[in-house]
Amino acid sequence: MTSALTPLSVCAVLLAAALLCIPVAAQVSSVIVDSYQVTPAVLMPGEKGTVTVTIRSVSSGSQTSTVSYPDSGLTASSATTTEIIPYVDSVILTEKDIKVLGGNGQFEGYIGLNQIIPLTFLIEAPQKSGLYFPEVLVRVRGGQSLKYPVPVNVNTQISVMRVPSISLTKDFPAMVRPGETADGTIIVSNGGQVRADNIRLFLTTEGIPVGPAGPSVFLIEYLEPGERAGVNVSLKVDQGAASLLTEIPVQVSYRLLDGSVATQNEAISLDIRGEAEIGIAALETSPIRVEQGQPFDLTIRIENTGTGDAKSVSATVDLPFTGTKEAFIGKIKPGNDAPAVFTLDAGRPGTYQYLAAITFTDDWGTRTFTRQLDLVVYRSYGTWIALVALIILAIGGYFGYRWWKAKHGAS
Repeated sequence: MTSALTPLSVCAVLLAAALLCIPVAAQVSSVIVDSYQVTPAVLMPGEKGTVTVTIRSVSSGSQTSTVSYPDSGLTASSATTTEIIPYVDSVILTEKDIKVLGGNGQFEGYIGLNQIIPLTFLIEAPQKSGLYFPEVLVRVRGGQSLKYPVPVNVNTQISVMRVPSISLTKDFPAMVRPGETADGTIIVSNGGQVRADNIRLFLTTEGIPVGPAGPSVFLIEYLEPGERAGVNVSLKVDQGAASLLTEIPVQVSYRLLDGSVATQNEAISLDIRGEAEIGIAALETSPIRVEQGQPFDLTIRIENTGTGDAKSVSATVDLPFTGTKEAFIGKIKPGNDAPAVFTLDAGRPGTYQYLAAITFTDDWGTRTFTRQLDLVVYRSYGTWIALVALIILAIGGYFGYRWWKAKHGAS
């Protein structure tokens, strides 16, 4: 017997599917217009010319999503972090007073961090003299789209104000551990045609597991065209930071020739990678008293007190006994432990010093932890105790028989 789906059941299925993937946190990618050029600088009415615009990615960002299973009866979930690279859907020069003869829709695709893409549009000036401002529209998929006006001078004496072009080059460690300080340098360059004054860099670390270990504001008095200057930046990573590519926003501001202040947003990328710290939490044998010639289990509890997962964990012991001397554990998360069990046959009595070697892998590579340990093997008295017991029983039986015979013989 079959039954049709009711509207309520359909809504429940759709809701469960929506809960399967829930975005937890995201950092939005963005693209800026790095520079522009109009050729010729002054067009005559009806004349054809070109507008060249250079766009650049300033933030790749990252996104974390959590996957859960609402219908399984379990509360477990898993988190996945992916890097976001800006994807440009289109770059269009609007036909506002001027005609765009070619170039619209010429680019679509990804722009890597600090990658520069030059785009040229063929235009035709209007018949009327004046200063026009067609807009460059950059549409970023899932990110911050951009609208940027470009001044086009058609047969006027007005001089379009030239502006600086500030860019940042960041030099920081490829990876950094939680609790460490990342020391790096930001190189500020002026690729424009005029001087930039009162350049200010401000680090914003609110809401992220990274904070300034020194100044968070940096000032550069001025940069002439083609000049560059560097500032040293120290960033402290929280001890409990998760393994994640983190973006530290940097707001850049500078003063233009007319006294106005221009701003742009940049970011420092830090790849935070946890590090595993392996140790031995406990050591036990079963049975507790190990006797010669007897089988026993040696259990070494291995703990991870670090900040990252210990993967492919395995352990070996070099005891001179027969049995299993290698154990594979797998993955141990931070703050957890797991047993390595060895099944062995005890040898001759005595105290044995042996080496326990634990090999593991984390984001920083493969390492081995070793520890010198002791094991005492006791002499087995089981056979002697049984023999003595038999002798005692035999003697007791003999004297008991003599006593019984003497008593009954006398009567």
